[in-house]
Amino acid sequence: MTDHYPTTPHRESPHLLLVHNAHRNFFRGVVLGARSLGFEHCGYLIGVPVRGAGWRFVMTSNFPRSWQEHYLRQGYQAIDPTIEHAKTNVLPLTWSSALFDPALARDAREIGFNHGWTQPLRDTNGKFGVLTLARSQGAISTDELEAKLPMMQWLAQVVHARLFRPFLARQRNECSPRLSEREIEVLRLASEGGTAGDIAALTGVGERTANFHIGNIITKLGATNKTHAVTLAMRLGLID
Repeated sequence: MTDHYPTTPHRESPHLLLVHNAHRNFFRGVVLGARSLGFEHCGYLIGVPVRGAGWRFVMTSNFPRSWQEHYLRQGYQAIDPTIEHAKTNVLPLTWSSALFDPALARDAREIGFNHGWTQPLRDTNGKFGVLTLARSQGAISTDELEAKLPMMQWLAQVVHARLFRPFLARQRNECSPRLSEREIEVLRLASEGGTAGDIAALTGVGERTANFHIGNIITKLGATNKTHAVTLAMRLGLID
């Protein structure tokens, strides 16, 4: 099977971003690890609660490209029980036939997602990462799970340690307000304590223009003032 690492979100589903990045070789190693445990498919997804916008997700996998596109087109991320489980649990979940919505279960079976296991990992702010392992043949027996669980959970920990923070940064970049280079420069100077006059002198613009940029930044970030804008920009990773 060919591994697929899409680079852009599906235009009909802006809440789920599929990525191809500098961690491609690492994830190929994860795929090999999953196969050594008896699973053909694996995927890693993070979920981030967004105030007023539900959840946003970032994912990479070796799932067939046709399945990824179909999954997004059907909006299955909104009813996927493995995602719902990960929002509130840290216990592993072994799939059962009764777990999935009938339409999702039918479509998953058609491409070989008949048996699977997921391991959520959570942080203190409600964000989560989840590793999914799936295969077409052979239910996961109690004996197999007992024998393989330590390695499966170890693999989940390794993937989470390597990908959670980069995927979180990717999600922030996708969702961040689009600031111009000049606005980023103004923000950086403001974070260093610069007044409108200081910023004007350092950037070669008039003080009125500097204040105009500051006003735009405050509006784009939804901040209450310049100090709040700097705090939000740092939290979003827009400035150091």
